[in-house]
Amino acid sequence: MDYISGVWTNVSKFASHINPATLSGAIDIVFVKQKDGLYKSTPFYVKFGKAGVIRAAENLIYIEVNGKEIEQRMTLSESGVAFFEKQQQIYANTKSQLNRSSSRLRHKSEPSDNSNIELDTLQVLSAASRALSNPRLEEECDIQLDQSDAFNELTLTPEEMQQFNLHEGLNEAAFSVTTQFQGTTRCCCSIYVWDQTAKVIISDIDGTITKSDVRGMILPLIGVHDWAQEEVTQLYSKICDNGYKILYLSARSIGQAGATREYLRGLQQGSLKLPHGPLFLNPESVFKAFKKEVIDKKPEEFKKSCLEKLQNLFHCETPFFAGYGNRPNDVVAYEHVGIPKSRIFIINKSGELQRTINQTRKTSFKDQSCIVDLFFPPVNQNSG
Repeated sequence: MDYISGVWTNVSKFASHINPATLSGAIDIVFVKQKDGLYKSTPFYVKFGKAGVIRAAENLIYIEVNGKEIEQRMTLSESGVAFFEKQQQIYANTKSQLNRSSSRLRHKSEPSDNSNIELDTLQVLSAASRALSNPRLEEECDIQLDQSDAFNELTLTPEEMQQFNLHEGLNEAAFSVTTQFQGTTRCCCSIYVWDQTAKVIISDIDGTITKSDVRGMILPLIGVHDWAQEEVTQLYSKICDNGYKILYLSARSIGQAGATREYLRGLQQGSLKLPHGPLFLNPESVFKAFKKEVIDKKPEEFKKSCLEKLQNLFHCETPFFAGYGNRPNDVVAYEHVGIPKSRIFIINKSGELQRTINQTRKTSFKDQSCIVDLFFPPVNQNSG
């Protein structure tokens, strides 16, 4: 009976993880020091589930870094997405244009009742009506929103880094918003500060660290935690001991960030856990991310874009040294950011690793951990 009760509890928890109304999450962030002394970041992707932020008191998101609240704030949109001030202004201008267009459309057809119409509905109605006369309109609107993402990428001076309470290596951040009925809702992420010498190893999660894509996505959420590849913690730990950084990359949704981060940090094999490293996920909804990863099998679209954003912060051709995955899509994404085929390792369903350049020779996580210096020669070690 206790077992059934435990399963029910885990299933209920899993249901909350896939409900878009309750999903909140934040994707990890990387700052990289530039030659001029400034620090540039990957985008801040922070999202609060609509059910958790009903009638937010101020629409302000407070930020804590390493346990200290900083002066910088973010703004909460009606869809639950966090923006810095400049990006929020672009969002507000776009929303205003869509609202005016929808108002004109309703004036021709039926009385307006703004109190019961969601912003998403207004956008659909407006875009559909205006696209009849301008076929490029929806494309232009999407481009405008995409360009606004750049304002969630920060460039900070060393003094501003101190104000953000950031130091080299791993930092912990929390984003919180206070609502009228639910109190304070929080979501957390990690912020890493690297320099230009970083050599990065990319690891896919589902089917690479876990034993399969679908079950690896679902089983940990319902309490099954022993679905990991053998010796993966040992190899990754030794790689990082040799001075490399590790980046965990998955096409899972931002709404699964908390559960995924908890899984990675909780995975233990013997006395070893996975080394710390930034977790990059798909900022889209959980259903879109799941469809793209499992049904469409096109996660490389997101992965290529995501890796490019980090690559662009470095002055070298590529900071990426090697990559681990389990599908041809991972090969496409890794080659796109300059990883040679000789350092791309694909794991099959039997847990065997093979290089894309020599598919007849197979190894394993355990084999590579025994000769890790051969695959990953020691480099100068830096924090993080």
